[in-house]
Amino acid sequence: MDAYIVKAGKMILGDGLEAKENAGLLIENGKIVKIYDNMASVEIPAGIEVVDYGDSVVIPGMIDCHNHLALDARLENHLVKMEDCEAEQTIRAIKTMKDDLMAGVTTARCLGDRFYIDVTCKKAQKEGRITGPKLVVSGIGMRSTHGHGYVGMPHCGPEEFRKTARENIARGVDFLKVFMTKVINATPFIYHFLTLDELKVVVEEAKSVNITTACHCSGGQGLDDCLTAGIDCLEHVYYITPQQVERVKREDRWVVYTPSYALNDELLFKFSPHDKEGSLREKEIICRCLSGAIEGELKFGIGTDGLHAGLAQEACYISGLGAKNRDVLAGITINAARLCRVDESTGSIVEGKAADLVVLEKDPLENVEALKGVKSVIQDGVVIR
Repeated sequence: MDAYIVKAGKMILGDGLEAKENAGLLIENGKIVKIYDNMASVEIPAGIEVVDYGDSVVIPGMIDCHNHLALDARLENHLVKMEDCEAEQTIRAIKTMKDDLMAGVTTARCLGDRFYIDVTCKKAQKEGRITGPKLVVSGIGMRSTHGHGYVGMPHCGPEEFRKTARENIARGVDFLKVFMTKVINATPFIYHFLTLDELKVVVEEAKSVNITTACHCSGGQGLDDCLTAGIDCLEHVYYITPQQVERVKREDRWVVYTPSYALNDELLFKFSPHDKEGSLREKEIICRCLSGAIEGELKFGIGTDGLHAGLAQEACYISGLGAKNRDVLAGITINAARLCRVDESTGSIVEGKAADLVVLEKDPLENVEALKGVKSVIQDGVVIR
């Protein structure tokens, strides 16, 4: 349908995510063209269908701020599967994209896929050839030859990083991604695998074309180096210290929380015995560090890191670590859109923005668990589910 009205018992409206009862939306050609504060007083134009969701709650479409299309952490040996051929990884990516969309994720920020799968899928989704979230992509993730990064490709020295950064840019990526540390360290010293010069080269190339940078970084000296080099967004930050929290806030950087890799026991038991034991030992430390970052009021997004269709659970973990419900919702909607630089087109229910919407059974501002109760998904005005 080209034009129709969505009506619901409650809607979470505007960039401030304010709840409004009995509101409605006029959707036309995929965009929100009119917001009705009270549907009881609205005279429905002739020929306009009303889709009435009753007592349900409508929120903006959710944004997964840390995703990998071909990495599916729901599978056994999911890290080993990153050595699969390009065709296998592409098939997996097509499935994970659909799963995410059906769970209410209308936009996803991809932190690297091999073979430029994310770049290809972004184009295909935009052209309507595959079903899934709208994508914000980084192309080939860059790691060191001796460091962590199952999804990334190995590099050594500033010029190798510069070469891949430029190739990524030539492919049309939205930001650049590097890997600095392990995920869960489980040692007294937090290893860091990139030099300051390697980081600076990536930041320099990104700034030359006005795109941003992101770094997989759990903490330690590597986190400090990321800030010194000018990295825009720190991913994971499991071991961030109070002093680093202060610096991140002072320098106005973003962080993305992916708590499942520390808190989800079902995921941990898929790891090798050594990694599993290390993760379980570190859980208390990581929870304390993440809670400190949340208390420090850092700008944040929330991601699944390959636990597809699981963004609602990640949000619940962040709520449990101390974040306010509105801040959690912002971390997967309007603030997530700002992080992804797509806030002019999506991320909140505002006139002129895309009709990216999720219909929930209950209000997540009252209880974040409500994000798990997805009844319907609308993307660019099209009812997907």
